Amino acid sequence: MAKSRLDKIRRTLGGETTLEGAIDAMGKEREEQVLEQLAGFADQVVVIVEKLQDVVERFAAERYDELAAAASELDRLESQADDTKEAILDRVSLGGVFPMHRADLARLVGSVDNIANLATGAADRISMRRFSLPAEVNEQLVMMAQVDLEAVKVLRDAVVAMGTDLRLAIKLAGQVDKIESRADDIFASIYRCMFDMDIDYKTFHQLKAIIERLESIADRCSQNAELLRHMALEYIENE
Repeated sequence: MAKSRLDKIRRTLGGETTLEGAIDAMGKEREEQVLEQLAGFADQVVVIVEKLQDVVERFAAERYDELAAAASELDRLESQADDTKEAILDRVSLGGVFPMHRADLARLVGSVDNIANLATGAADRISMRRFSLPAEVNEQLVMMAQVDLEAVKVLRDAVVAMGTDLRLAIKLAGQVDKIESRADDIFASIYRCMFDMDIDYKTFHQLKAIIERLESIADRCSQNAELLRHMALEYIENE
């Protein structure tokens, strides 16, 4: 009986153990490539949230004429990030052996992408119409944008660590949770202020939509951190 293709590969490589090692090595190489792409994608999301902070600061300073251009730039950056996301998902969908499950990697990519979507949505809400807010509320909006950016940066570092040090990834994921708690506190403070403000119905609901989207960015970072933590704990034995 003719040898199967797999048997021929085993014989060429020197036995089953050598074959399994070669397959593991190829799988690890593919995984490292995907994680490297994912780290680059996370960098793009950091840039998007940096631009969102710029939008919030312009709004707080009542530089309304600059908002539309800044929001348009966010849309462009998100489009570029979408291209990167699709490239990663295409790479994962090609198949092959990955030490990490492809479904986990795809879920992580999609969840990180949601951060970019939320940032773009927040900028669109901010630039929708002009309205002034008390200085205290503007200061807290800027603070929330700063906390969002801090959370995204630490999350990015955790994503990078997934390819180098799973224990560090777990530690950084815990830091994201603490940052998210600060965003919750700022959100609650602004929300309380809203009921003391003398503003019309439209302004109330637009402001509500803005702070909900800003707070959702930190929430999504925390959800990503939890996913990273579970992945790291599951695969840490393979380090």
